[in-house]
Amino acid sequence: MRSKGLRSNHWCRMLLWVYIFIKVSSVSAQQYTGMSGLIQVPSADMRKEGEARLGTHFLNRKFTPDVLTYDGDKYHTMSYYLSITPFRWVELGYTCTLLRSTRIKNNVEDVDNPGLNRKDRYFSLKIQPIREKKGKWWPSVAVGMNDLFSMRKITEPPVDPETGKPKSIGNSFFSNYYVSVSKHFDQEGHRVGLHVSYRDWQRERNSSFDGVVGGLTYQPSFQRNLRFIAEYTGNDVNVGFDWKLWKHLLIQSSLQNGKYFSGGICFCINLL
Repeated sequence: MRSKGLRSNHWCRMLLWVYIFIKVSSVSAQQYTGMSGLIQVPSADMRKEGEARLGTHFLNRKFTPDVLTYDGDKYHTMSYYLSITPFRWVELGYTCTLLRSTRIKNNVEDVDNPGLNRKDRYFSLKIQPIREKKGKWWPSVAVGMNDLFSMRKITEPPVDPETGKPKSIGNSFFSNYYVSVSKHFDQEGHRVGLHVSYRDWQRERNSSFDGVVGGLTYQPSFQRNLRFIAEYTGNDVNVGFDWKLWKHLLIQSSLQNGKYFSGGICFCINLL
């Protein structure tokens, strides 16, 4: 009986330590880029000054922009990213998304075995000129952009008469800019966030995601590192969560229109 009691106390202590580790800090990420936000929808939230993130994300074909196709069809892919908050009012990010294409072997195009051989690389920037005032109605306001070196309106190209496919005009699949407003409400330890953004995508075929978008976040009092998310992207309604474990590990999961899974994992550390 004594040994059973000792084992029971041991497991209780272990569970207590796990709980303490999990309770360290809050979460907030626009999942596939590593920038703060919701799932696909940006927000005016900012991470803590000095925080850096390195992660990877599986992107369901339903998750990606409509323009991201190969041979006329959308496909599953992956992204990886590095982001940092050097000051409390600015975030910077670098994202690389893998693109399906053929591979050249011995100067011959291998058309029978396409794979994720190309990359769409872009930088993201977000600035928060107005910070939310706790206990008051004044919200946070932020402006940001993804693929900041390709911020031009892109008209989709005509079809090549020889191949029957659209002519190539480069990548810029995720190029967009936005203005966001966020406000949080605390009640008995629970936290609810209201987030509204105006977003404009630069590729015409992504125009279904233009305009006013937004969402809600909820962090329960018993686990402030767990954040539930519901958002409207202008075309879809997504639900998901992110959860920071053991101070440095962030798990992310979402369902596009409540059906199609995307998810990722990232390592978080404060450099200050």
